[in-house]
This record gives sequence, structure tokens and C-alpha cells, in this order.
Amino acid sequence: MIAALLLVALQASAAQVTARVTPEQPGVGEPITVELRVRAPVGTEVRFPALPDSNDVVEPLDPRQLRDASTASILDRTAVYRLIAWDTGQRVVKFGDITLSRDGAERRYAVTLPPLRVRSVLPADTALRKPKPGRALQEVPPAWWRIAIALVVIGLILWMMRQAWKARAAAADRGPDPADVAADGFAHAGKLGLLEAGEAGRHALTHVDVMRRYLAARFPQADLTRTGREVAAALEGVEFPILPARVADLLLRAEPVAFARAPLRPDESRAIAEEAKAIVGAVESAWRARQAAQAKRQSRKRR
Repeated sequence: MIAALLLVALQASAAQVTARVTPEQPGVGEPITVELRVRAPVGTEVRFPALPDSNDVVEPLDPRQLRDASTASILDRTAVYRLIAWDTGQRVVKFGDITLSRDGAERRYAVTLPPLRVRSVLPADTALRKPKPGRALQEVPPAWWRIAIALVVIGLILWMMRQAWKARAAAADRGPDPADVAADGFAHAGKLGLLEAGEAGRHALTHVDVMRRYLAARFPQADLTRTGREVAAALEGVEFPILPARVADLLLRAEPVAFARAPLRPDESRAIAEEAKAIVGAVESAWRARQAAQAKRQSRKRR
């Protein structure tokens, strides 16, 4: 299961990078999950590799997903990649490096995965089976049109059932609503009491991290591995509902605290936290209004 385990000292604390592939022997057309997990001290910036290059045999099934199980003292993030294989045999999937940055130091970790052994899902004796001889043609009964209509109706019902099942499966795959996750994250950050404990920097960074995870969920271009300027540049090319410079300004205010442990006054920390909440609120309101407008347009088209 475990494809790589690297334990490397980062400053005075240890960073742990692991990789896992499931299942070990996938079948043709069966989803393959690759999980790259990083555990490091709080304040470490993690950049996961992009999706591996697709080819005719193994290719990405959907966009990369990020899971965050960080605590107040440990950063714990996992990048999840879902792939699919279209042919049997031993296949090698290559990822880029994982990059960890902290206090101006940067370390790269190569992702080395064992070759995938893709198995066939056909019965072992497929080649030995002989097809049955064809049956003689039957005459179409006089009421053939009734049978044809019945088949069309049955086919339509089956198609509608399949579409409904796919819609439910897609809704389940999307997971919790990013706005609800952000609201829970802000509430949790407020209950930690970091300002009262004299941790103004951690108080601000915790709120900024909640905002970043929300933006990455709504707009994949705002990837968690990007810097403030990179996020603003990426959001310029999409229909982002507020000025990307507003997001960049907040991230640039927080970066010296995250990477250089710059001192931060309590009032500055509160201002950063409130701005993070305000950005999430503004983006979510505009995003929901846009979704409602699109739904209205689609409803009019159907009429």
C-alpha cells in the first residue's frame, strides 16, 4: 500500500511525506486512488504536484482533491488523485515533486510509486468460449407497432432512471458545501482563543487558511499551492465575482507572518480575520446569485 515514506528534518521539526495507492492491483476501468500526505509543522507551505500526464493507458479521472486534517500544532494535508487504466499490464504513473517551504527554506520530495499491475476483468476462459449458433429469423407479428412503442417507453424510463442515479452520485461525490465548511472553519478558529493566548499571527493565519480552502473549492484556479500574486493572476482569467487584487492584498499581508514569522499586533490580526470572512461572504453571495441566474436561463430554454 505505502509507496513512499520520507522522514526529513525541516528546521527543528520533522516533516513526514507519505504516498499510498489503492487498490494495489486495479482492474481495467476501475478507479485508482493515489493519496499524497504531508505532515509538517504549522506555518509550512505545501505545494503538491499537478495531475500526472495522461496517456492512452492511464489517465486522470477527475480534478485533484485536497483534504485538510490540520490541528493547532500540526499541518496535515492530503492530495487525492483519481486515475483510471484502460489496458492491462504493468504501468508506471509519474508525478512531479512535493515542495515544502518554511522560513525561506525549500525542500523537494520525489514521488516514487510502484508500477501498477492492471488486471483484466474478463473471465479466464474467454478465449475458449464458443458462441451459440444464430437463431432463425422470426416473423414480426401484425401488432409490431405496439411492441415498438412499448420498447421506446421502457428505454425512456431506463434512461431517466440512469440520469437520476448519475445526478445523485455526482451530488454525493461533491461532498459538503464549501460555504458550510468555511462557516464551520471560521467558527472553530474563533473558539481556539488564539488572540487571548497571545498568538495573533496564528489567529490571522487560521482565518486566511479557511478562506483559501473555500476559494480553492469554488474556483480551482485559486490552488492552495499558489502564492498571493499567483492566485490573483490565476483569478484574472475566470469570472471571479470580486476584484482578485483584494484577495491578493490579504494574502500578501499574511505571507510575512506565515513564512518569516513577522510580528502582528492583535488589531492587525483581527482585521485580517475579518477581511477573510468578508471575502468569503462576498464571493459566496455573488456565486449563488450567478447560479440562480443560470438556472433561470436554463429553465426558460426548456420552455
